[in-house]
Amino acid sequence: MTKLHIFQKVANVIVYLFFLSATVYTVVSPANGDIGEGHTYITPSFWISYVWTLIHILLGGFVIYQWFEPAHDAAIHGVGWHFVISVLLSSAWLGLLKSGHELIGFIFVLLTASSVSYVFYNLEKNYDATTIYEKLFVHAPFSLWHGWIVFSAVINFFQVVSHTNEDGPGVWSRIFVILGLFFLSSTAVGYVEYKKKKGDVTGALVIGLGLLAVFTNQQDPWIHWFALAFAIITLIYPARPFVFKLVGRDSTAENAPLLG
Repeated sequence: MTKLHIFQKVANVIVYLFFLSATVYTVVSPANGDIGEGHTYITPSFWISYVWTLIHILLGGFVIYQWFEPAHDAAIHGVGWHFVISVLLSSAWLGLLKSGHELIGFIFVLLTASSVSYVFYNLEKNYDATTIYEKLFVHAPFSLWHGWIVFSAVINFFQVVSHTNEDGPGVWSRIFVILGLFFLSSTAVGYVEYKKKKGDVTGALVIGLGLLAVFTNQQDPWIHWFALAFAIITLIYPARPFVFKLVGRDSTAENAPLLG
């Protein structure tokens, strides 16, 4: 292990602690969580923000596991400096949302999504998980984070371009939200189909739970029930590869997630 590698791993630990301290308030906040304060017709229930708790626990496992030899190559070359970059961008994004700068925040969430996407695809393509520890502490946290940042980007987008009113959503607002829900569900399906027989179920489940949180928070009948329908499809679809395996068929579709 070179001095540069040691420095990189130390930097990962430092930014992780910074990340944890910067987001701990939003995790336990009884408001809208770290997706922002602005309420729209696609805003989810606050409980979905507790996904951050699991992400932080697994990322904490990553910054510890990176010091062990089996994780060295994946941590140094698979994740690289993008962990530091992603953490700093994500922290800036959360700060901008909390201060009411949704538009600039949306730019930062896209930058964060780009950085996390690089790690996600690089790990999937070049660093297969061969042990349970690699799956749990290297691949899983970035799969969760990627699914979460896709979901958050859509929520943030609606904070920028839409607003609520006392009379409830109009026809175009409903259509716009339903299209957003469809985009999220389609992206989750893309996770499952990505790389034959090795779809990323973790990211799909995060988006599925996010759709369920939209269902529990939105009371407009159209948005409410469409969110539930898309949530059911998204949460059930990951079982498809296992069903094909049981019946002796292969799924030949090979689609990438729509964002990243």
